[in-house]
Amino acid sequence: IDLTLVTTHGAGRAAMTETFRQLFRIEDPTAGIRFDGRTDHAIFTEVIAVNGLGGKGDGVYERVVEGYLARLPASLRAKGGGPLPGVGSLLDALAAVEAPVGLATGNMQRGAQAKLGHFGLWERFAAGGFGDNTSERADVVRAAIANLAAAAGLEANPASCIVIGD
Repeated sequence: IDLTLVTTHGAGRAAMTETFRQLFRIEDPTAGIRFDGRTDHAIFTEVIAVNGLGGKGDGVYERVVEGYLARLPASLRAKGGGPLPGVGSLLDALAAVEAPVGLATGNMQRGAQAKLGHFGLWERFAAGGFGDNTSERADVVRAAIANLAAAAGLEANPASCIVIGD
């Protein structure tokens, strides 16, 4: 999504930072943490660990995710951004040939919906794979192919898919 379909000018990072500030009074929780090419699950898990905020089963992850998702829409409005050049035309062309279009993203599903919905693109995707529960990008792509095939009533065959991404 980010810098493949749209630019959000860092709205996700800003929403995450504000969540950590509000919940834990940490000013720069993501310092030194790489976001690009990773799933939200991996990023959130690392930020929690680096800041010494707990472990599995203590509810910290869930609180942080809910805080992030609650702040993301306002952050998107504040930061601006939009679809990257050519994205609308590509999606229009795929719709014209009735190609089922899915989404494989490291964003968690509700975050992806917020980002793409903000720019009027969410409805352009029939199904997807998301970074809610995995740190592995390959898992996201496998889920996207399976979910899109199911939504389109087709057999899931990775060899007949085209994946466009960063």
